[in-house]
Amino acid sequence: MAYTVETLIENCGKIKKVPPSLVTNYEKFLNFFLPKNLQTLTILLPYEMMDESEKIREAVMKTRPSCIVKILVDKDSKEIVFCL
Repeated sequence: MAYTVETLIENCGKIKKVPPSLVTNYEKFLNFFLPKNLQTLTILLPYEMMDESEKIREAVMKTRPSCIVKILVDKDSKEIVFCL
């Protein structure tokens, strides 16, 4: 998994990291946080947030319907990493 994550991070145009405690409402946060013309988004979640992955995917699809979303889980990460 570490190799995949490192390769993914290297191929990102922009990387933004957010502590999970900062997000209380995914839809509101993502609408404010994500660029309007976003085409693809990869999200790297901490292992503890694995159960939240479907909620996050749905929130992205509501705020950016044309965006392709990929969600990965990393046991070593403590922040939510957005690869824009």
